[in-house]
Amino acid sequence: MVFSLDVQGAFDHLQYNSIRNSLDEINFPSHIIETFKDILTDRKVTIQTAQGPVSWSQQQGCAQGSCTGRTFWNLVANEIISEEWQPNVHLQAFADDFIFVISDPTGAKLKATAQAALTKFQHWTDKHQLKVSTEKSCHSETLSFQPMTSFRHWLETIQFRRFFTSLLLNA
Repeated sequence: MVFSLDVQGAFDHLQYNSIRNSLDEINFPSHIIETFKDILTDRKVTIQTAQGPVSWSQQQGCAQGSCTGRTFWNLVANEIISEEWQPNVHLQAFADDFIFVISDPTGAKLKATAQAALTKFQHWTDKHQLKVSTEKSCHSETLSFQPMTSFRHWLETIQFRRFFTSLLLNA
């Protein structure tokens, strides 16, 4: 079974506290960590209005094309990638897209294993105030146990598409 999960607006919604906490967890020289933390300190957004400039504190978001944006996202995403998964659960990430490849000998075990993996992923997204885009996320069964048309997760229904099947079979 394959799940492709897209984190909705990942770079726009990346919380500075999540980045700071991830920086505290890595083994880097302190001057590099402090430089990264300084980038996130006292950030403000200012716009000019008819009444004059209006400013507010920025607590989330980083430019997707910037060097620090990719670095900050990878620091936070590394937490879920580094999780210990069951041997039959494989997680791969590319930018803000995650792919789970999950196998199990029976349909019931497969569904339970998939639910456990997705629940763990949901705990990570909740912790970092991130959301999965149900419109861009999809699922594919590569083996035919019991055909499923939808999977209940994040209190929304992800409609399953089958485009990964041919990709996996032709690999």
